[in-house]
Amino acid sequence: MELINYLTPVNTVTFLLLFIRIASFLSFMPFFSYPTIPMSAKAAFALWLSILLFPLTPKITFEINFINIFLAVLFESALAFFVGIALNLIFDILKYAAEQISFVMGFTLANVIDPNSGINTNIIGQFFTWVAILVFFSFGGDHLEIVLMSKTLNSLSLGAVFNIHSFYEFFVVYMFKYFLFGMAMAFPVLAVSILSDIIFGMIMKTMPQFNLLVVGFPIKIGLSFLILIAIIGSLMHVFSNKFIEAFNYIVQIIG
Repeated sequence: MELINYLTPVNTVTFLLLFIRIASFLSFMPFFSYPTIPMSAKAAFALWLSILLFPLTPKITFEINFINIFLAVLFESALAFFVGIALNLIFDILKYAAEQISFVMGFTLANVIDPNSGINTNIIGQFFTWVAILVFFSFGGDHLEIVLMSKTLNSLSLGAVFNIHSFYEFFVVYMFKYFLFGMAMAFPVLAVSILSDIIFGMIMKTMPQFNLLVVGFPIKIGLSFLILIAIIGSLMHVFSNKFIEAFNYIVQIIG
């Protein structure tokens, strides 16, 4: 009887919107959105988090009708969508840098299916993605995303309209940084590639019998791998800093 008395319309709609917010976040945020994670596991985890966070969630204050509930569900899904895009943008910077590196190394045709995103990606991009996921776990990125879900409950009530203008400013700034940091990450390999092309061109002018395809390209690829080994730690350090910076900015926007 106590459970039946607790299932008031306000509590029911509040729990429904809370479940939709958490499930939407898990559907769009990095790692939790990967299709390799079974949908049943995501749904069970979302339900468990909803039950756990429900006592801390403020009750809804709007009138309960079809239009208000539909708009609330739409706002919750849109909030998770924009937050997911903002955080995934940091991973995309690494993929952009990997595309530039793969181009100069001649690996653009060696594409494979990325099991995390389900799309074609180059070998260097997939390597960067897996290393970034390990770094993501090392600084507790998955825990930060769960903390973000809990922080939104007090700073943004269920079904409320969020500040979409601030997200727009974030995307405008980071789309510029997207290319800037992507090229900066790939610059060491690009610089070595350009330098090796100049050296090989000079050698071919003085030694016409020099076979660029047989000798030049393996040397160029080997040098690129040596540079990648040397800079991979710095790349992941920049990645972790930018992810935490984006996380703090999103918390500021929502708060």
